[in-house]
Amino acid sequence: MRRRAAIASALAACLSGCDRPPVAADRPRWPALPVTELNGRPATLPAASGQARILNLWALWCAPCRAELPALERLGLALAGRGVQVSAIALSDDLFAVREYLSDRAARLHGAVIGPREPVVRQLGLDALPQTFVVARDGGVLACWIGARDWDAPSVRADLDRLLKDA
Repeated sequence: MRRRAAIASALAACLSGCDRPPVAADRPRWPALPVTELNGRPATLPAASGQARILNLWALWCAPCRAELPALERLGLALAGRGVQVSAIALSDDLFAVREYLSDRAARLHGAVIGPREPVVRQLGLDALPQTFVVARDGGVLACWIGARDWDAPSVRADLDRLLKDA
């Protein structure tokens, strides 16, 4: 219970300044996420995966979330050669709807589903969507952003390059 409170507190602190990367010394840790892969298999996205990740949490009912998915897919394709995984994690109880939506609009983007009532969702403090987290190989949260981004914009790509340089 104490560990959950620490995670929630650290992530809340990160999210309170969501357009600023946290200082390395006080970086919150990313929690393991119990998800369902689009093929229906249960999985866990680990806290530390050994590779840098960009994790975008979104929902089907969120128009800005849906609008940014094609650009997020292009970002994932661009970063794959650098060993960075980009994932779109839908908050939903309807795996079929999410799978169909992604197959129509961002088929090459790694997708997964997490139930909106999972305890870890509350720990993340997701007050608004989309939210995107940049997570280092060791599981430290490098940055978090609330709201849709133009993932094709040179300024956004430059921000990501700076963050991922030592991730």
